[in-house]
Amino acid sequence: MTEVLLALTGTALSDDVARCGAAAGYRSVQADPLRCRPQWLRAGAVVVDGAALEQLVASRLPAREGVLVVGARESDADTWRRGLAVGAQGGFVLPAEEARLVAALSSLRRPHRAAAPVLCVVGGHGGVGTSTFAAVLAETASRQAPGVLLLDVEPGGAGLDLLLGMEATSGLRWNDITGETGSIAGPALAAALPRIGDRLRVVTRSRDDGAPLSPETVLAVLDAARTNGETVIADLGRAVDPAAQGVLDSADLVVVLTAASVPGVAATRKLLTRLALGGEPVRSELGLVVRGPAPGGLTAEQVADAVGVRLVTTLRTRRALARRCEEGGVRPPAHSPEVRSARVVLELLDPRRGVIG
Repeated sequence: MTEVLLALTGTALSDDVARCGAAAGYRSVQADPLRCRPQWLRAGAVVVDGAALEQLVASRLPAREGVLVVGARESDADTWRRGLAVGAQGGFVLPAEEARLVAALSSLRRPHRAAAPVLCVVGGHGGVGTSTFAAVLAETASRQAPGVLLLDVEPGGAGLDLLLGMEATSGLRWNDITGETGSIAGPALAAALPRIGDRLRVVTRSRDDGAPLSPETVLAVLDAARTNGETVIADLGRAVDPAAQGVLDSADLVVVLTAASVPGVAATRKLLTRLALGGEPVRSELGLVVRGPAPGGLTAEQVADAVGVRLVTTLRTRRALARRCEEGGVRPPAHSPEVRSARVVLELLDPRRGVIG
């Protein structure tokens, strides 16, 4: 199968890099260095130039194998040091060293584990049950995926540990983790977080901790989990801060929840605009989940048309689930309506990554 070569280079070198990639059996893809987190982790190899390296280091992407630096002349020491910071394994002057670059790219073509997917849950407005549905998604995914990490990125929520009935469970919370170095070991992180069973781990705030989350820490945790093979499900609520935006940039699938009401539609359209998810081509898969009942008779299809996002599935409000949250945490039965809706969402993730087949 053809590997993907992520080319983070200017126009002066793009043709040379594409030609070398094709000669080594890659399909070249160009991307913005500031918005390339998903491709960065999944590409078979990455070729960067000096300008892109500055942006990559500022973005604090995790070091990875298969990064090669190119330039139109001999790179200076600062460029090479920036390359080392993102895990670069060699430098090449083009077009003079095209043969060496082809050889290096060819040597990188070996089997490797793809990064696990990231699913974001966004609330179109308050009170729609974003955190509850995120918890249901995580519980459902953990029944089949080898590992699931549930991220609580909602700044104003009560805390996913409270919703899951695990507020007394020991383990690290957000204020215990620092990601300023840009890299966290996945297995060590998994062992230190609160968990439910063997497959589901949760990272949330400590009780009464209302401090803003560090984007660097959130993204370091996300990267550590997905490179460790854990599916990441992030509850963003209605957050529009840098931490939430960074998670959105990394997402394979963004699910927006809204109620089947005129106010719900209006609020959701505004939120999508603030998150830069509406009105322009979306970087990630984007889907809508509509919660009923509809007080004014709006259908889910009408809501999706008004919001401008494709409909994935529907949910209906059930008092039984709310009662379960109060009595010991969200533990929906396998055949409940919530789990059926969660499965529809999870099936949109690539089944080849072992989430839901």
